[in-house]
Amino acid sequence: MLGLKLSRVVLDPAHGGHDVGTHGPSGLYEKDIVLDVARRLGALLEQRLGSEVIYTRSDDTFIALEDRTRIANERKADLFLSIHANSSPYRAAAGVETYYLNFTTSKAALDVAARENASSERSIYDLKEVLQKIALKDKIDESREFAARLQTALYGVSARGNAAARNRGIKKAPFVVLIGASMPSVLAEIGFLTNSTDEALLRKPEHRQKIAEALYKGIANYADTLSHFQVAKQD
Repeated sequence: MLGLKLSRVVLDPAHGGHDVGTHGPSGLYEKDIVLDVARRLGALLEQRLGSEVIYTRSDDTFIALEDRTRIANERKADLFLSIHANSSPYRAAAGVETYYLNFTTSKAALDVAARENASSERSIYDLKEVLQKIALKDKIDESREFAARLQTALYGVSARGNAAARNRGIKKAPFVVLIGASMPSVLAEIGFLTNSTDEALLRKPEHRQKIAEALYKGIANYADTLSHFQVAKQD
């Protein structure tokens, strides 16, 4: 059932090429960390769920935000997961948070969206098209559920690694990279590179493997809810 439910997953390692994303106090780049985590997660999905994994980038290449969901739509993916590392002007900020596409009045969420949308040609305040896309989107509930499963699993790893890490929860924001996805789509922030403890953890291959395991667990748990739902519908 699970294999059928998630036959194709698109993993989107953020940034790439000249767009390095954020970086930590010791110079660790977001683009490098998220590519490594995505590869580790992809291997788990292939081995354990038998899913076909498609990467929006598999090396250090710049891919426009708008092209990332287009890849997922063209390949008729069942899920889209964009993997990022966070930053904050407050060095103490630590932990994980997971986003799905919707409007928000939260300044903090808008700040994250503005940073992640920076490489786009479009401004997030150019809202007319965004409005129409979100209004047409029937995936908000599924994406929220997917985000919840990922967040629960991610926080378990984050809290064990960094005592200061808070469960920052699931949030909504207008991310260009999620706009127009025709499948449940989520953006995961796997830790704060601007926090020295989080950065030191993300530097370790074994911690990146734990993050990949947590993301896998969240995806598998979400797939499980789908298969139960399908069975219920068939009765």
